[in-house]
Order: sequence, then structure tokens, then C-alpha cells
Amino acid sequence: METRGTFAPETRAEALERYEEVGPVAQVVVREATKAMSFDADEYDERVTPEVIRTARDATFAELLAVHVGQSAEFDEWLADSGFDDEDVVRIGSDNVDNVVWHPIPFADTVVAATYQDEPDAAASTLRRNAFGRVYREEFYR
Repeated sequence: METRGTFAPETRAEALERYEEVGPVAQVVVREATKAMSFDADEYDERVTPEVIRTARDATFAELLAVHVGQSAEFDEWLADSGFDDEDVVRIGSDNVDNVVWHPIPFADTVVAATYQDEPDAAASTLRRNAFGRVYREEFYR
């Protein structure tokens, strides 16, 4: 098992703090990307809406989440030792593959897990987007 990513919030407060921290980063990334696309000031003002900045913030936060990468047996072992129950796991993907990526969210009593066969990076990104969409978004936008 290996861990990829940098942030594994234990509490809702930790998650919200990091979410706030990535806001300015997301805004700079959008501004620099629109410069590279040669947006003038009017086009920027017209096209870069608060929803665009929020989407960049959401994606930035999600891609920083720490995920565990391992074989199905490693996930089962981790789950047995984790304090989470099988009912706490949101599973994405097929049961007929050998590998799993997962992200525990203690304050939501949830583990999001995605199976994969050959592409751990793609699986990790899918997992992160799903964890954000299924758990973090609800926590941040209430």
C-alpha cells in the first residue's frame, strides 16, 4: 500500500480551512490560464464567473486529497483495522478487479473507494472527484 496526495482531513474544520486556503490558488490558476488563452479584460469579466472560480477551487482541493493505493486484500486489511465498518464504504467500480484506491473521511464516517485494474493515477483522480462530490461539497456548501 502507498499513499498519494497531501491532505487527509480528520475534521470538518480542517477540511474547511484547507478549502479556504486553496481559494486564492484557484483564482490565480484561472487568471493565468485565461492569460495563456489571450482573454482580454472584457472576455475575462464575461466568461470567468464565480462558478468558474468555485469549480477550480473544488478541483484543486480534491486533487490534494491523500488516497491510499493498494490491492483489494490490502484495502480489506486496512478496513478491518481502521474503525470504519463495511457500511461506511462508498464503492465505485467493479468487484472483478485486483486493486483499490481509497480515501477515508473520519468526520463524515465515510470511506470512498474505487477499484481499478491498471491505471492507479486515473483511479485516484476519479476517487478524489467522487469524494469531493459525494461528501466534501455537501459539507462546504451547507
